[in-house]
Amino acid sequence: MTYREIPEIARLYRSERWRKLRRLKIGTNPVCERCARQGIYKPVEIVHHKEYVTDKNYWKPEIFYNIDNLESLCRECHNKEHFEAKAEEYTFDENGDVVKKGERIWK
Repeated sequence: MTYREIPEIARLYRSERWRKLRRLKIGTNPVCERCARQGIYKPVEIVHHKEYVTDKNYWKPEIFYNIDNLESLCRECHNKEHFEAKAEEYTFDENGDVVKKGERIWK
């Protein structure tokens, strides 16, 4: 189960407030922040919460809606962060959830 499958968290990710914040973050950092530190410029695919959103903290605005807790990442860097495996083993489904070979995976 991913945290996005918890109705309360899924609702936050669908909120207009989250969408606006995500657009602002991508507009501010349109390239992967981790790759850019190495002189590589890849477009952002994921807006990542540095302090992970969990069932115990999702309701805290300083976690979910704090732009300082967000990082613009490419898919590869995001997969490395969560899975410590080869990025090509993972992809995202239509809901933005990480999947591997048809299974929902989250660390």
